Amino acid sequence: LNDTNPRSLIVRLCDVLSSLRIHGVVFEDDTRSEAVAQILDFISAQTSVPIIGVNGGSAIVLTPKEKGSTFLQLGSSTEQQLQVIFEVLEEYDWTAFAVVTTLLPGYEDFVDYVEVLTDSSFIGWEHRGVVTLNLTDDPEGARTRRQLREVSAQIRLLYCSRDEAEAVFRAARDAGLAGPGYIWFVVGTNLGGSEQLPEH
Repeated sequence: LNDTNPRSLIVRLCDVLSSLRIHGVVFEDDTRSEAVAQILDFISAQTSVPIIGVNGGSAIVLTPKEKGSTFLQLGSSTEQQLQVIFEVLEEYDWTAFAVVTTLLPGYEDFVDYVEVLTDSSFIGWEHRGVVTLNLTDDPEGARTRRQLREVSAQIRLLYCSRDEAEAVFRAARDAGLAGPGYIWFVVGTNLGGSEQLPEH
């Protein structure tokens, strides 16, 4: 499918379902639109065909789903993302890092898993601290900029939502922490897609 606008997506999928005898659909896209997931959920409920969404908008978790829907959404877990990131850090011998999180649900598990990965490794990781940002109480970003400056690591692992990432990177840029010499790894659900974070 070359177009994920609602009309095109529904027409093309219904054409496929009506012309082929299939047991299920695996759907991957590179958008971040929740509309894709809602359409797939609706089609699954109406046709009783299982649909698995594995990336982009199709993997944005919907709750609740349509009655009768067999729409399963899969994305890489936080643990899987961190395992890949730590392999990259090891490959480049970037052993000193800091953790930056927002209050996005799951941030405590993220911090715990970073500790599990570093404590159980033979690599001499230098964990330089955890900064937890409360963006809702800091609309101007002054406290966020100050907190980001408190850790001295050039490598930063950030756990947040996509909307929060934009605010964090704006504060990091204003604090001089988003330019050359700083490497950020952003971890979280629903951060995929072809669009990049603006200006960062």
